[in-house]
Amino acid sequence: MAKKIKDANGNTYVQKKPFYKRIWFWLLVIVVIIGVGGAMGSGSSSKKSGSKVTYANYKKINLSKDNGTTKEEANKLFGKKPSTTSTDELEGVKTDTETWDGAIVGSSLTIGFEDGHAVNKVIDGLKVNRKHKITLADYDTIQNGQTKKEILDKFGKPNGYSHTNILGKNSETWSYTSGIKGDSGANFVLTFDDGVVTVKTQTSMK
Repeated sequence: MAKKIKDANGNTYVQKKPFYKRIWFWLLVIVVIIGVGGAMGSGSSSKKSGSKVTYANYKKINLSKDNGTTKEEANKLFGKKPSTTSTDELEGVKTDTETWDGAIVGSSLTIGFEDGHAVNKVIDGLKVNRKHKITLADYDTIQNGQTKKEILDKFGKPNGYSHTNILGKNSETWSYTSGIKGDSGANFVLTFDDGVVTVKTQTSMK
């Protein structure tokens, strides 16, 4: 409900909510997020020349709080500075996040650094050609404990990867966003621990 306030002359005004507290603002944010997700899964072939953001280079990024890839090494690997950066500090621990745009529109590679060393990495929007669309029924056959090879043999390569090394524990996720049967933005994500599936989630698949 709008709040009524009075000025020094006794006039009454209605104090409007800040835009970020209005429901239309958050609906717009959701629409933008969905639009970005759709672009990432579209497999558009529009190119940005000279980009070195590739899966091959992604694999070269070493994750370790003590001796993981440094920012300087990452900049050298990709041949340029990141397109976006952010810095956070929690309980005295400084973390930096840097993102490079990929060759395909909507693709990107992000690295999280702790004390100057890479501890997590994400690559999205990789183009993958699939012979058949992956259905919800196909997704339902995935069981915890299946290996990465079993997933690759049945579904092919994912459109995105994420690796994390926190406190010596390695976790990996694969995201499938193209060639998925379902509503716009349909996708599924698998989490692997010690090389086997431990968590699976899907959105809007049919």
